[in-house]
Amino acid sequence: MPTPSTFKRVRMVSTLLHWACAVAILFQICVVPLIWYAPGWAEVSTSQMTISLAELHALSGWQKYVTMAVMMIPSLVMAYGLYRLRKMFVAFARDVIFNPEPILHLKAFGIALLAQTLIKPVTGALTSVLATFHRPEGERVLSIGLSNAEASTLFLGGLIIVIAWVLGEAVRIDAENRSFV
Repeated sequence: MPTPSTFKRVRMVSTLLHWACAVAILFQICVVPLIWYAPGWAEVSTSQMTISLAELHALSGWQKYVTMAVMMIPSLVMAYGLYRLRKMFVAFARDVIFNPEPILHLKAFGIALLAQTLIKPVTGALTSVLATFHRPEGERVLSIGLSNAEASTLFLGGLIIVIAWVLGEAVRIDAENRSFV
């Protein structure tokens, strides 16, 4: 059985992580517009982009906005996952620990992590097509970027889902056992 000091630490760390998730959500929502409107900042954050920043900045009209919207999809998926993770930390900070609610939030985060990782190469390819659409035939590009980080993130997302699944079963079995007493 966890001690009161353990619960106190869980509440404190969960509160900090709740606010860290809020910052991360804001970052996820702002990162793509920052690529366009703060170009000096973007060089570091775009190492896995399938097209160059110069090509992005050369876009105008519908191409610019559609490309920006496509690039936002993985960020918005991750922002949703972080939102659910944030809700889990709120539950933990309120001592709602051995309960299905935070476990469902953890599972949703794992699913969002998997989805974002699977969507990212597709949106990267679509971004390269949209960014080079104005070029003459033969100079258009379809580029797909994959890295070891995506493979690791897929495994991490799967791990989180399985852990949430096991925790959910543990909570269900505990509730069932308590009903017998």
